Amino acid sequence: MKKFIMLFAAIAFVFGMTMVTLPSVAQAKVSQTEVTCGCAKKFVFYGYVKFRAGYVDKQQAKSLQVYQRIPHDSTTAGENGWLVTNARQSRFGFKVGGDTFAGWTTGGRMEFDMFGGGHDHHGEVPRMRIGEMYLSKGNTRITIGKGWAMFGTRHAPMVENFNSIVGDGFRRGLRVDIAQKFPSGDNTFGAELMVMTYDDDGDFNTENLGFPYTSIELSMTSKALGYAGGKPLGVWLQGIYGNMAEPDDIYDSGVKVASGDDYDTYGVELDYYVPIISSKDRAKKAGNLALAGKFYYGQALGNAASLTLGYNTVAKPTGGLDEVEGYGGWVGLSYFVCDNVWIDVYGGYDEIDDKDYYPGSMVNSAYNITANIFWKPARSFLFCAEYTYANNDYVDTDEYGNDDASMNSFILAAYYFF
Repeated sequence: MKKFIMLFAAIAFVFGMTMVTLPSVAQAKVSQTEVTCGCAKKFVFYGYVKFRAGYVDKQQAKSLQVYQRIPHDSTTAGENGWLVTNARQSRFGFKVGGDTFAGWTTGGRMEFDMFGGGHDHHGEVPRMRIGEMYLSKGNTRITIGKGWAMFGTRHAPMVENFNSIVGDGFRRGLRVDIAQKFPSGDNTFGAELMVMTYDDDGDFNTENLGFPYTSIELSMTSKALGYAGGKPLGVWLQGIYGNMAEPDDIYDSGVKVASGDDYDTYGVELDYYVPIISSKDRAKKAGNLALAGKFYYGQALGNAASLTLGYNTVAKPTGGLDEVEGYGGWVGLSYFVCDNVWIDVYGGYDEIDDKDYYPGSMVNSAYNITANIFWKPARSFLFCAEYTYANNDYVDTDEYGNDDASMNSFILAAYYFF
């Protein structure tokens, strides 16, 4: 424990000295490369370099749930701490566009991070997160692309813990969505239809795909209350449905425990962002307070979204599959001390229906608490310090014989936007 305290104090000292020595008045506009490129009239390169240093005090389980899911692969079990220092969450991408036809503006975007090496921490190679093309005309937008999951990932809290929190979802699959806005005074209503095919193996075998996932989202944003943290009141209601084929039989230690079967995916989600103390000027954030949250319920959502603790189905003793049902969400407050310093406090909870035939190491419920502080001394720099406590309760015990597992994590992060 003494070693940990000394290590974390050293990291905090370096982090603090870095913040102190940055020019506090550097508010120059961040430049973006913009050139003519082929058929497009515009090419914009963007992204950020991100360095993160963190410490987790335990490695008791292979997956501790924070918000919806955090992969936490153990190298050694038990009470051993885990130090993380990397820049793999850095991102870069480019946007092209400007060409028009019949009143429609065309464009495209590709975005990458450095997680192409999977769980190999020495395999920092680019991975495509987003690859999309779009047509826009007035308040109508049509997008065809690959990347984001359609459910549970687009309205996320501002947190630093690990890689796969809500808002950082990534799914291999082709998606098409049509979004329409309906402005009316201070209010804007929206409707969006998204269809997405998904296959874990990436081969798009129709036997595995089943019926494409379909999502409908209704939304409303309103400027009547002003802005908190630069954002107006927002409410989003989304529903999803799909069918997934599981043609292969399921075996456990060489014994067939279930026959392959189809299963249905469905879910509903409500997201909200509510200014409590707001400003009429979007750029004025000092003293602002906002409430944000999310609630979801559904079954077999693991493939279509980063929800339900990552589970789709389990084998029934009588054969076949049973869909895993779950619910959960998070709620948090964001307070802006001044225009470039803000504090967040979040709490998250997830629970699944724990029928008695579920595996003993399956997570029954998970909760977490996260607190952080962000500082943005210039448009191109952002710093964060964060603490998270997470706890898992298991149906029986985990792979190490624990009824539950918990962890404390401390993270320092720095961004440079370009």
